[in-house]
Amino acid sequence: MGTIPKTSKAAVLVELGKPEVIRDVEIPEIRPGTILARVLLAGICGTDVHQAAGELSIPPLVPAIQGHETLGEIVSLGSEGLLDIGCRKLKVGDRIMWAHPFCGECYYCRVARKPYMCNSFGTGYGFVSPELLRGGFAEYVHINEKTEVVLVPESVTDEEAIGVGCAFRTVVSGYERLQRHSPIGTADTVVVQGAGPVGLYSTLLAAFSGAARVITIGAPAERLALAKEWGAAVTIDIDEVKEHKDRVQRVLDLTEGRGAEFAIEASGAPNAFLEGFDFLCKDSTYLVMGQTSNRAVEFQPNLLQRKQACVIGSGSADARHYYKALKFIEAHRDRIDFSRMLSSTYELEDINTALENMKLGKDIKGAIDNRKRSCGCAHE
Repeated sequence: MGTIPKTSKAAVLVELGKPEVIRDVEIPEIRPGTILARVLLAGICGTDVHQAAGELSIPPLVPAIQGHETLGEIVSLGSEGLLDIGCRKLKVGDRIMWAHPFCGECYYCRVARKPYMCNSFGTGYGFVSPELLRGGFAEYVHINEKTEVVLVPESVTDEEAIGVGCAFRTVVSGYERLQRHSPIGTADTVVVQGAGPVGLYSTLLAAFSGAARVITIGAPAERLALAKEWGAAVTIDIDEVKEHKDRVQRVLDLTEGRGAEFAIEASGAPNAFLEGFDFLCKDSTYLVMGQTSNRAVEFQPNLLQRKQACVIGSGSADARHYYKALKFIEAHRDRIDFSRMLSSTYELEDINTALENMKLGKDIKGAIDNRKRSCGCAHE
């Protein structure tokens, strides 16, 4: 397997609300069942911004190496014959992505068979102590034996795949729940709140689901342009249509005064949850995927009853959703430019700039790019 470096450079979140610092972290032992991967791309997520500020509903742990949406190249395998979730044999040099290491022992893992609901959520990649080397904002990631990995298809580029690491697999999981309960019909209108990665992938799947019209609400204009490319019939720019009542009226005008059959909250703004109900017609469905903040809003329960609406909450995903998202990209990459999701790349040492640009909405999706960085390992 060649020589493995002793240490990895990593961006460490030492204190909430403070800039991250670059440190050398010792690479853990490659035990049976574990994998060492060189980080190729590590996506910057809005969750990383909230995590660094201490605004997540998940209890913050510091110090930590952030980065939970990572594309890596296998450097070392702790065992022969390791397989990905699709039962494909892994080898050094393969490009892989990976889910959080769920416990495999709780009710949600073993009985419900929904490991993304596991009680250990929040102890996975991007949320734990630096010595575990389980965060993408680093040169290497140590993948433990409880982690399910997914091979990236050879035809899919790094730029096309990186959005699967969080946003796309989250949307695939959410749409599975939505379609089981309330399938989108051919005459239906879908309002997508938010034009970040989760909103853009939601726009794409809504268009592929056969909706009569998809309306994407968000900003800035660059993101809304991509929403149009990916299937939005109408976009509403919140930088131009600033008032809540005016956005609601635009939706009503487009739906013969009734409202939309579906709304999808993908913005992450707590107030957007309230606004979403005003977009809905009666007997409608509201899929909420963006609310990771612990901030509260005041809600009138009678509104839910008057609309006779169903609200579906969905968060995160497991390895099968990575697999399905990558298969979708592989099948449709000839007519959808999935690489448009990645708008900027940064050196590891520029992590604080990358996080600030995501906070300000300057990037659709930024990523730490280590592909030109010397890894110092024998297979290079």
